[in-house]
Amino acid sequence: MSPLKSVTAAALAAGLAALATPALADESHLVGVKSMDVMAHGAAPVVTVRNVAANHSLTSLKLAVQEHQTALSIGGSVECLGTTSENLAWRHGSFLRDGAFGIGRTDLVLSKALPSSTSIDHVQDMDAHTFQLPVAQLAHPQIGIDPVAVVLQHADKAPDRLQYLRQNHVIIEQIPIRWESTCAAYSRNKIGKDTIIEAQQPLSHVVKHASLRIEYQGDPQLFAVNAQLGQGGGLPGQLQAGPSPFKVTTMQFQPNMPHHVGACPAKTTIRVTYMGQGKGEIRIRINEGGSTIHNSPKIDFDSKNGWQHYDFEIATPKALPHQLNKTVEHDLRVYVRGKDEKAATWPASYQPMDAAVWKHRCTPQVNPALGGGSVSPGVQLRQPAPTVPGIKRAQ
Repeated sequence: MSPLKSVTAAALAAGLAALATPALADESHLVGVKSMDVMAHGAAPVVTVRNVAANHSLTSLKLAVQEHQTALSIGGSVECLGTTSENLAWRHGSFLRDGAFGIGRTDLVLSKALPSSTSIDHVQDMDAHTFQLPVAQLAHPQIGIDPVAVVLQHADKAPDRLQYLRQNHVIIEQIPIRWESTCAAYSRNKIGKDTIIEAQQPLSHVVKHASLRIEYQGDPQLFAVNAQLGQGGGLPGQLQAGPSPFKVTTMQFQPNMPHHVGACPAKTTIRVTYMGQGKGEIRIRINEGGSTIHNSPKIDFDSKNGWQHYDFEIATPKALPHQLNKTVEHDLRVYVRGKDEKAATWPASYQPMDAAVWKHRCTPQVNPALGGGSVSPGVQLRQPAPTVPGIKRAQ
């Protein structure tokens, strides 16, 4: 076994016998495999969400994740079929050629590779690792969790949104974890001492889930100003709410910006969330420095829908050799203009709403089995790269 392995075989075998977290919507595809498993062990990873706005008005609400990363321990094992048939002249079966495990649904976003082998007698392996998962990576499509959006969705479904956001809550989401290996089919000529290995080998995998604990810290000072002077009777000491004129009151970049580290060129999806009053249409503009890099189409807006969001893509070009492993900062600003549903014309100018810094760093791509790069030994952030036979790369 590799000296990099972080748990003993006995400890991992015991952990595999009793999953610490329930596996929802498990899936697997096994070819030439006798057994394969993956699990999360230890305490569930935790992220904390709270209101960071200086003004406690509901219209100024700005939720943010407090951590930069969270730990998730994953272990697993694989055993190929080994010898499936044998006679005096031939031996047939499958052996463990390579593999990896980590975080992701159909591809691995964060992973640790197994040692590769060409020996037909190498049929099994097990390993475990504690991954430091950047909170920004939770929004990656292979994971699909935005803690702030999750809290807001629960608040929107609550009978009283304001009261929900004033109180503490714990929400459990599921992180997909994956083990993948190639159990390569072979035919061994025992007389000629020749081994034939099929060129195209299918990749087997198992996907299970680990719990993510989202702890929302309520803001007991949060208040709503949703009234205008109007006619009619309200409760004593209150103003009666009248029709609200159209206005986008808040628009902000997602707090856990999905910075890109990996292969270039690439595209990264970034989200802006917004809320307001009234009903109408809006257009969103994204600037980097003084230049516009994205204009949205017309977007229908209705304040009755609560918090809403818009996603846009930012492109990272191919890096020249001297640009590799250098962090580049992009100063982004979001603008909006909108018109009431009854208005005939759009306003002439966009209004600035929020600013954020997005970063990218292009890295050389290496074969995980060969090592290299600046990441800890055996651990790779999976990004788009030329395919190594048998092992997928993250998209």
